[in-house]
Amino acid sequence: PQRYTLEALHQDEPRPPQRHEDGRLTYAFRGGESLVLRRLLEDHGYLPSPTADADLVWSSGHVGPETLLSLPRHAKVNHFPRSGVITRKDLLVRTIAMLRARCGRAAYEYLPLSFVLPADAAACTAAMGRDGGATWIAKPIASSQGRGISLLGSSAKLPVGEDCVVSRYVARPLLIDGYKFDLRLYVAVSSFEPLRAYVFEEGLCRFSTARYSDPADGGSAADADVFAHLTNYSINKRSSHFVPNADAADDGFGSKWSLSALKRCLARNGVDVAALWRRVDDLLLRTLIAAEPSVAAAGRQVGTAGGRASCFELLGFDVLIDECLKPWLLEVNLSPSLGADTPLDLKVKSCLLADLLTLVALAPHDRAAARAKERTLRAAAIERLSRGEPTHRRHKGASDAGRGRTPLRCALRTLDAEARRAGGFRRLFPLAGGGEYLLLFAQHRPLNAALVRELDARCARAAQA
Repeated sequence: PQRYTLEALHQDEPRPPQRHEDGRLTYAFRGGESLVLRRLLEDHGYLPSPTADADLVWSSGHVGPETLLSLPRHAKVNHFPRSGVITRKDLLVRTIAMLRARCGRAAYEYLPLSFVLPADAAACTAAMGRDGGATWIAKPIASSQGRGISLLGSSAKLPVGEDCVVSRYVARPLLIDGYKFDLRLYVAVSSFEPLRAYVFEEGLCRFSTARYSDPADGGSAADADVFAHLTNYSINKRSSHFVPNADAADDGFGSKWSLSALKRCLARNGVDVAALWRRVDDLLLRTLIAAEPSVAAAGRQVGTAGGRASCFELLGFDVLIDECLKPWLLEVNLSPSLGADTPLDLKVKSCLLADLLTLVALAPHDRAAARAKERTLRAAAIERLSRGEPTHRRHKGASDAGRGRTPLRCALRTLDAEARRAGGFRRLFPLAGGGEYLLLFAQHRPLNAALVRELDARCARAAQA
């Protein structure tokens, strides 16, 4: 697998004409594209191709079983099936509610109290009545970029006939110079079974453009200044007080900072940044574990688990930190924006994409042989799917164990290979000392447990050396 770099990204010379060759990697965008990603791929020799024949399929929306089954076995696509259980606002609420019921509320208390309307309208009205004086926030289920969001002070203002999520508003956020902010964190998942997840060390900090005041402290929540309470970049860039970033090196100035600049600022003000980020990592990992049963089950149906390693995921987590330094999950984005309309965006997102492509390890291959094998395997997979069986089936013959390829050894080789390619990504799971997280999985996953034990043993050996 090649290592992706940014050496040619900022060059303005026209690209030489490219011709299709059998050994060249190809890409396809579905439902929209990222210019930064396109430029990065073409800098590394990729050619555009129809989706059905592409080595990399980058989709802006969910990917269904029919798409995954139509892809060549060597291809990779940037979404797992059913990852919407945490990226759709209503399904996130339902998914976390099920985990709270099974593991206890304390295990998943980082999501504000939330209700899905209209189904939970009665429960939401009752909660708002019990908690008089609190502020609530309503978000349409199918919207993005802050569209349709409103603050509510009473149940009388609840949206009628709309599919939305209503959540208790985090009214005491941590402020910097009087301004509210949230974090955009990037999480990559290379496998859900076993779970292998990474967080990118760099990210973005988005600020409101008006000074914050608690909407409950006088006045009506409905009259609250949107530029003080919403941190969405797409909203605040329209404010007359928005300060754009003009220099990526000056990443702690303006209405959008880098995550590194935020950490430096917090450290200067006496915050234990390491302890805070352990709580943030905990939030990220628990959310991924909440999605694991649905994604793993869907993956087994279409063969993305256990041998057909065609999926990976880049998720955008929006996190708010309150004045007690507790992180709160606002939402998870299926396709985080890769737009780069400021120097800081370009710096962060180009590095993110280069390291992501390196991590997921696309490599050239023999196309003719791959196509012939794929036709045979696809026909068999479709036949099994028509009978309601999983599409992936182990081939008969010498056992993996007989060849020294036990599932644990294979998983460790993959884990170590990804560690060498991780770049700016830091592994969230599996990790040494991660035994407590094994209890959160809906089902016992022997390979997850074995990997954690192996990493624990490695740490013990390193400590004794």
